[in-house]
Formats: sequence, C-alpha cells, structure tokens
Amino acid sequence: MRSNIRLVITTVSLILIGFPAASAHAAPDSGSGAGVAAIAGLSPDEVAIQTQASRAVVAVSVPMKTVVASGGSGQNGIIELKVGSAPSIPVMLDTGSVGLRIWGNKPSGSTVGSTPISTRLGGKQIPGFVGSARVTIGGVTTAVAVPFQLINSSNTWIQGWKKIGVAGILGIGVGVGDLTNPLVALPGTLGMRWSVHIGRLGTNNKQTAGALVLGAQPASDSAMRLQLPPAGVDVNGAKLWNDHAANGCWKFGVTPEQCMPTWLDSGFTKMTIVGHRFANLPTNSKGVLKSGTPISVAAGSSASYGVHFVAGTTGSQNLTQVIARGIESINTGNAIFFDHTVTYDASVGKIFVATPATSAGKVASS
Repeated sequence: MRSNIRLVITTVSLILIGFPAASAHAAPDSGSGAGVAAIAGLSPDEVAIQTQASRAVVAVSVPMKTVVASGGSGQNGIIELKVGSAPSIPVMLDTGSVGLRIWGNKPSGSTVGSTPISTRLGGKQIPGFVGSARVTIGGVTTAVAVPFQLINSSNTWIQGWKKIGVAGILGIGVGVGDLTNPLVALPGTLGMRWSVHIGRLGTNNKQTAGALVLGAQPASDSAMRLQLPPAGVDVNGAKLWNDHAANGCWKFGVTPEQCMPTWLDSGFTKMTIVGHRFANLPTNSKGVLKSGTPISVAAGSSASYGVHFVAGTTGSQNLTQVIARGIESINTGNAIFFDHTVTYDASVGKIFVATPATSAGKVASS
C-alpha cells in the first residue's frame, strides 16, 4: 500500500518584475560545442561563443514571468527568446506541445518558405508556413537553425495573447511532432536537461520566482521520477520520448488506484481526466470533479504517492475536468509546475518532480 506522504511547499520570496537578464554560473567542464557549431556553419566568433557555452556553463536560468492565461481561466509562464536576428519576443512556455510557433511579421535573420503547416490553438486549426532560424534563449544560441511555424491568421485565443503582448508559444515537449523542440539544439548539457517552475500570481499581481533552467540537475530527493517510453529520434538525431505516456498511478478520493498514460502540460490550465473508467467520479453538471476530492499520484510502482492536492474550481491550481469517454489518459495541467519544480532529462527520458525547496533545477554554484 502506498503511503500518503504529504509534500511541504516552500514559497520563494523573490518577486520578478518584467524580464531581467538570464543568470549563469560557470565551472570547468570537458564538453565542447565547437564541432557542432562548425558543422552548422557559424562564424569564428559564433563558434567561440558556442564552445564557451558548452565547456563552461553548468546551467543557465531564464527568468519566467507569469500572466493570466488567454481566456482568463488560470495562469501561464512566459519567457523571452530571440528568433534569428530579430529583437526578443515573449512566448508562452508549453511542455505539452513540440516546436516554436509565433504570430506576427517574419523575424529578421530567418527564412520562411512555402511549406504549409497548421496547429490547433484555441480549439481551431490555425494555418501558417514553416520557417527556420537559430533561436537564442537565455543568451545561448542553438547550434543549428531550428524550424518554427509562422502563423499568418488569428482567432479569439490568439487575439487574447496579442492583447497582453505575447507573440507565440515555445513547445518544449520531448515527443514526436511536426516541428522540433528548440531546446535540444542548444549546445552541451543545456540541450539535454532543463527544469520548469512557474511562479504563482497572487494579490496585486505579485508572484513568486519562476524560471526555465537550462542544464538543470534533478534534485536527488525528487518526490517522483517518471519514466517515458522511447519514441525514436528527431531529424537531427536527438532522442524522442512519449511524454504523453509517463507511468503515473492515480487515486481520486476513495476510488481504487488507476495507472495510465500521464502527461505534464505547462500550457494547459486545468487537469483533465479522460476515459470510461472514470464515469463514477463525483462531478458537477459541467463535468468538473467535486471540490474537496483528494487527488494523489505516484510514479509507477513507487511505494508512496509523490504529489497530493485537493480538487477545486481554480485554474492552474486545482480545477479538474472529467471526460468519461475515450481512451484513458490524464493531462495534469500546469498546476504541478507552480507547486513543484519539474526537471526533464531528454537523454534518458525521465521527468523528476520536486518541491521548490529541494532546488531541482537550481543554477549550480561555481
């Protein structure tokens, strides 16, 4: 029987205002990005920068701002990045999708061809064209140009993001997609491991600290360690993993434990439980899980539940939707990224979930 070990969430006191510069701590390392950079056709100066990044930087912390989500139900984490030689733009960080998708004008220093591509945003298919450019995140540039979708149309959902100045979505899922995850094209370990923690907005729009940490080390005392099934490799040979099929085992109220494919989605603001087996869960008329229902999850055969919360009606916190039909799966929504630090190791297909107090994803000391 799993033990009900309840996690203690420690609030980080730092308040982020705007987008301060990314921080990095350096230490000697034997890795080198020069070979990859040279193959990519970088100039000598660019090769030197990429080599320095892969040899010296242990981790790069990219500040994350929190905004009220488009549509108003929940919150999302926003970081800044550069596409080609264009100025930095703010994008929503999304672990539930793969690839960079931006709306607006073609970024300078990028190429956009005639190859069509579409993605589902705000409940509708949104068309665009495939572009290509090097992407810079936290001052570090991808070793090769990466594809992106340039969206040349809009809907209500996109208009909501435009109103608050957000220019796109950075999909950092490690699974199969029609684009590639730009993070895996970063040099050295920066493209192998990263962590996500979103700072929750409180009263007066104040928030706790949030960050995307490139090159993050998982906490040794992580509450959960989820394994992903392998899913081949991308066009550049980077390993892919089925991040919609983590080995999560769930318990809702007094119902028996249910183990099924689980995915952690930092872009979606509510948890969604799908499948016929959940028809008997207590819900209201809108299919929302009854407030006060305790929820726990464990990683596969782990002896204890690693994450606990109580269902409610607040997006990005405890709102849980039940869809009692279709193939069984669970989308955690992004509440887990506010209450925990989630670290991805794309080299071995593991996801580590830790409380912020354990510093999974902290920038390493020099």
